[in-house]
Amino acid sequence: MDYHALLQQLHKGEVHAIYFFSGEELLLQQRALKALEQQLLPVGLEDFNKDVLSGADITPKQIAEMAMNLPFMAEKRLLIIQPPLPFLSIPKSDKAGQASVQYLLDYLEQPNPQCCLVFCGDSALGKTGALNKKLQEKAVQVDFAPLKGKVLEQWIVAYVTAAGRSIDRQAVEYLSAINSFDLQILEQELQKLLLYQMDAPVITLQHAQDIVTKTVEANIFALSDSIGNKNGSEALQVLKHMFYLGESPFKLIGFLVRHFRNLILVKDYRQMGYGEGQIKEKTKLHPFIIKKSMRQAERFSMQQLIAALERLLLIEVELKSTSANGEELLEQFVIELCYL
Repeated sequence: MDYHALLQQLHKGEVHAIYFFSGEELLLQQRALKALEQQLLPVGLEDFNKDVLSGADITPKQIAEMAMNLPFMAEKRLLIIQPPLPFLSIPKSDKAGQASVQYLLDYLEQPNPQCCLVFCGDSALGKTGALNKKLQEKAVQVDFAPLKGKVLEQWIVAYVTAAGRSIDRQAVEYLSAINSFDLQILEQELQKLLLYQMDAPVITLQHAQDIVTKTVEANIFALSDSIGNKNGSEALQVLKHMFYLGESPFKLIGFLVRHFRNLILVKDYRQMGYGEGQIKEKTKLHPFIIKKSMRQAERFSMQQLIAALERLLLIEVELKSTSANGEELLEQFVIELCYL
């Protein structure tokens, strides 16, 4: 089950006795826990009916005992066990630990209907161990995976709309395409964007490009735009900025190789007469990347794009086999594309 499916169940009033949360998007986990709290606990009585404990500070037996406590002036209690969860991998040689685990195994077999018990794991449940297997059997597992594509775009639009503002399609696509953030950081960037553009009726692509912290992907777009426009000084300035931010030559080469491969792919499909929608279906690339690539690919011949890709691969080989300076080689690469 994912975050949205969980919210749909809660909206219908469906609450399970045991959950196991895992996944990278901690912001969604936090909001899911808040949604459970709002669903279960009467306003003003939260402190009496909610316990949040670290798995490192409590034994399985203590979890079982706390889960058996009755709610106070409410129908249910909420018991949240935060990571780490070391009791999921107690060795068989630890007799005391195994005895404690047995208490929790017994509880999971017949959970208290007046308690909602939520385990928040650093990762998904393991394949071995009695407790892992029992949780897989009895717990509703919710995966908070990173949002991507249309789902991420919908999240961005919903966030801006909830703040009483509007955002245009290009800005949404840009934020989605350059996203190297988890949602907590992306939320901070959106808050910054909303604050600095408080008087703008609609948040535009230019606003997003000006305000949002540049990721490697965004800088690669800026670099390739400068190269495509034959603006060597601007391209070198972007490249210098990326090195200043601590990006390694190998990482930049990897992004540039991927970018030029996309340009070759998109240009090839365009020459075969494919439209934007067909290219998206064929390549599975993000719409923003396709639009950018279509415009940039027009500025190069296919031979130039292939030569640029081959040059990048030769630079990578040279860096791996010699003591050459990566910054100087990439600067030379930019100069060759812009001036020669």
